[in-house]
Amino acid sequence: MDDMPPLFASLRAPRQQRSQASFERMIAAAEALLRERGNDDFTLQEVGKRGKVSIGSIYCRFDSKDDLIRAVQARVLDVVNADQLAGIARAEAEAQDLRQLVMLLVESIAETLRNHAELMRPMMLRATTDPIVSAAGKKSYAQIADRVRGLLLTHRSEIRQPDPDRAVQSAYRVIYAAIARYLGFGSATGAAWEGDWRELKEDLGRMCAAFLQSAD
Repeated sequence: MDDMPPLFASLRAPRQQRSQASFERMIAAAEALLRERGNDDFTLQEVGKRGKVSIGSIYCRFDSKDDLIRAVQARVLDVVNADQLAGIARAEAEAQDLRQLVMLLVESIAETLRNHAELMRPMMLRATTDPIVSAAGKKSYAQIADRVRGLLLTHRSEIRQPDPDRAVQSAYRVIYAAIARYLGFGSATGAAWEGDWRELKEDLGRMCAAFLQSAD
């Protein structure tokens, strides 16, 4: 969280070891409540009780519950992005051609998002009403999307669409949107867990690979 943007300027990071431990308990408690509730419908008093910290200690670090949740989001996105980039690197190392790369990328993206769905889901829901959370989420999405698009374009010679840049951008949007809908992110909570997860991943990979390798 060292490169945290101005949106998180109100966060007062601890310097002493004891304060750092207290801070970590606040974050962990808020994360646990988000996982359990599936939303941010909890109070700072509940965070304090769960994390064994006083309400005064929480306000020493955060101006509001909103700021605490945004700090949790920053932590979550750091972990999710690191896992995504690691998965993308593995796909790059293993893939022998464009089709195999697409299949491996879909598998990696899908499983990473599923592994973090319990925290991503309430964050996505909050993003519909919190512009700061929304902006951080869009920045995270753009970082991974750019990495995926760049990797796919290293196989430009295998892409038969007339505009390869547009094609890989569309392919990633479709992949992410389908996975996010299945996992119930954002406003798609009612569509969560529809269909077979394995079939979704396989069909997404096949469809996107076929699209990229087909002439217009």
